[in-house]
Formats: sequence, C-alpha cells, structure tokens
Amino acid sequence: MVRCQRFCKVPVSSGSFSILLRALTVLVVMATLMDAGLASSSASMTCDADWRGLNIGLFAFDFDGTCTQKDTTSLLYKATEKYHASTESEMKELDAQWSELGRKYWNGHQETVSNSILHHSTTASEFNERGLRSFLQEVHQYDFEMMERVEASELLKGISRDGIKEVAKEVKLNQGCLNVLNHINLPLYLITVNWCQDLIHAKLGQLKHLKIFGNHLPLEGELSSGYLAKNLTNAFDKETIFQQLVQDKSARSEGISIFVGDSITDLLALLKSDLGIVIGKSQTVRKVAKSFGIKLIPLQEIQNKKASECQKETFCSIQRGVLFEARSWNEIGFTLFGANYSPSKY
Repeated sequence: MVRCQRFCKVPVSSGSFSILLRALTVLVVMATLMDAGLASSSASMTCDADWRGLNIGLFAFDFDGTCTQKDTTSLLYKATEKYHASTESEMKELDAQWSELGRKYWNGHQETVSNSILHHSTTASEFNERGLRSFLQEVHQYDFEMMERVEASELLKGISRDGIKEVAKEVKLNQGCLNVLNHINLPLYLITVNWCQDLIHAKLGQLKHLKIFGNHLPLEGELSSGYLAKNLTNAFDKETIFQQLVQDKSARSEGISIFVGDSITDLLALLKSDLGIVIGKSQTVRKVAKSFGIKLIPLQEIQNKKASECQKETFCSIQRGVLFEARSWNEIGFTLFGANYSPSKY
C-alpha cells in the first residue's frame, strides 16, 4: 500500500456562515464556467462545496498529449532550413517521407504492444508490475530502433531556433492546462521524452518555476545535426527522475506527490506517485492498464471522501496499482484546489 500524508486540506472555519460562503463560492465558479463557455462539460468539472482541494507537495507532468492536443514530434522536420527553402513540390515530398516514417512507426508500435501484452500479461486481476515492466522494456527497444531510423533519414538535420519558434505556433495546448499550472505555487517539473526542449520553452516558457527534464537536438554550428540526444527516452527514465524528485521533496515538505500523464511511457511515474492522473483518451493506455491489472478510477471519486475524513491528522491509503482518470485539466483544477479554482479556456 502507498501512504500519503494529509491528503486533504483542512477547512479553516465552520458554522452556518462558512456553509453559506462555500455555497456562494460554488455559484460563482459555475457562473465563471458559463461565461467561459465550459458549461457543457460542467458535470465532469464541478466540486462539492465542502471540497477544499488537496495538499500538494510535488507536481510533475508530461508534455505531448498531456499539455498539448497532439504529439508535437511530427512538426520538427518542418523547422529545418531545407524545408523552409523548398518549393511546394519539394515540401510535399518531405511531408510524404515523414508520413511514411510515422506510418511505419505506428503500425510497428501497435504490433509490438499487442504481441508483448500477449507474452507478458496474465489472466489474474491483481496488479502485475513484473509483467508491466517486461512489456515496457520491449516497447522501448522498438521505439529506440525507430529513433535510429529517424536519425538515418536526416529529416531532422538543419533545424534552426527560428524554425522551432515558427512551428511552435502550430502547437495547441489542452483547455485549462496553463490555468491549472499557474494555480500551483510550487516548482513545476515537466518530465518528457519529447526531442526538443526549445519547442517546449516556446509554449510553456512563461510559467514560473518550470523545470524541464527532457531531450535536446545536438547542434552543428547553429543548426541541428540530425541526431537525437536520447537523454530521456522511456518509462524507466521517467520513473527514475520522478523517484529522485520524490526523495528530495520528502526531506523538505509535506503534501502528496502528483504526476499527470497520458501515455504508456508515463505509467511507471504515474504509479510511483501518491496521485497518478491519466488525462486524454488513449486507448493504448487503457488496453495496457486492463492487461496488467491497473485500475482506472474517475478523478472525482476523490471528492467523495467525507469532510470528517479530510479533517483528521491521519494518513489515507491509495491501493497499489490504482490510477485516476481526468476528462480535462479543469477537472484536475477543481480536484486540486476545490471551489477556490477558477476554470479557464486556456
């Protein structure tokens, strides 16, 4: 069992005035939802008037698919000098080359996932950590081989910083992501297998206290060499970094550790956190979770804890192999901060 100290914030007032104040706060939040155009999904984003949020000690998250609406890797080849200097027909040829690489990767990835699940999963319903780790190792081996194919293609050779800034304009963030991150008055640890930190800085660089653990594109002069640094490439790398952050945090502060992710490379870090939140609609994640006995519970279930339980100076237990599903970043915001959270489109 994983133990988390002081999971819930303790209310600071009581009595009829306090109840009225909380009710009014919820009404204000709902009015904000209506004004922001978020009322259509409000059923998944409201919180109980008594819900005060969580005591956060450490917050870490992923980038592609978690913060962004789509994976951003497919934009990098468009940041090369060659692409910008190409004619329309030459651009289409480069587009076709990248699309073919992507098609081969995805088909091979799905085949690897399916075959590895058959080999390492069991019919038992309990959490199968050993099988999960063997599965993730096989998937990593395939992904690493595909990274070498990308390098051999030289499609990422000649990327400039200006090119990165230009393609970053095409990246769209998930609704509410920046708003939630700006509500967190703690260091923000981004742990990602993304190949280019400059692209991440272009989208999230305005965040205070942002610390990025990821990869960069090695340079030849002012342009990328076409090779990948490969500092952080898999679920095991993410787990190692997150565990070190948790150990460092334990000596400094109370509060729970939280990780937010969307893909199978996030699973080990998610499972190592006190509160692992899966966001997005990845069917692969859900297939893998089911195959290895990982339970996915709606995030709002956390709010079903009785107020009296939240007031106790005790520990609460989270079962091993349990993760929580969030439909949106605004739902995460309500869970973390309670009625004090103000939802946003951004």
